[in-house]
Amino acid sequence: MSTATGASVELVAAWRLLSLGFTAPDEETLAEIEALVDALLERPGGEDDPAAPALAELLSALGPADSPDELAGAYQALFGGEVAVPPYEGSYEGDPFRHTRQMADVAGFYRAFGAEAHGPAAERVDHAGCELEFLAFLGAKRLAFAAEGRDDEAQTCREIEDLFLRDHLGRWLPAFCRDVAATTSTAFYAALARAGEQVVTGELARRGIEPEPLGRRKRWTIEADCMECGLANAPE
Repeated sequence: MSTATGASVELVAAWRLLSLGFTAPDEETLAEIEALVDALLERPGGEDDPAAPALAELLSALGPADSPDELAGAYQALFGGEVAVPPYEGSYEGDPFRHTRQMADVAGFYRAFGAEAHGPAAERVDHAGCELEFLAFLGAKRLAFAAEGRDDEAQTCREIEDLFLRDHLGRWLPAFCRDVAATTSTAFYAALARAGEQVVTGELARRGIEPEPLGRRKRWTIEADCMECGLANAPE
């Protein structure tokens, strides 16, 4: 990601790839993931990106051995049922009483850009896929504004990206990715998690953002992470 414009295009692709990877797999999403990985690896200098080894592993894991049904089973084992690794920001907050405030703040970011979480699948706004898709959405808007010479709007998008990384995604997604990599025995999700950690930590360093990191909190006996609760799917 050597140039400002190139880095932005590539970063949008990376956010989109990760967003798709951390949502339930099907043939369409896996095909898009493969196309995005190909594009990121084949760009000039792509092999030098710190995330390149994990992306190459992810591409290999997308072979015929891992069908959508097999990956759906692995996804369910990680994120469904009893939820081995909760894909929610709120599950990485040490103070259980901040959970509702976090979700309200995330939803406020979405609404400010007309990107309220919605869709056919019931899902929480603090889901990894939703937050990653929001960053892809913001990055795409920033590129469009910059191409039209609307520098003030582009700068606003950049500032919101920084805030969202500092206050939300950057605080918990690296820990979440490490938990996925340590828990899964599926090559696809192990590679996806390694790529996710590299992309997020690399972007935080590039922007000079140092968020207060969150680690997975201990679950209260009355609590259960639930894939069916909360608001709807990722923002458009």
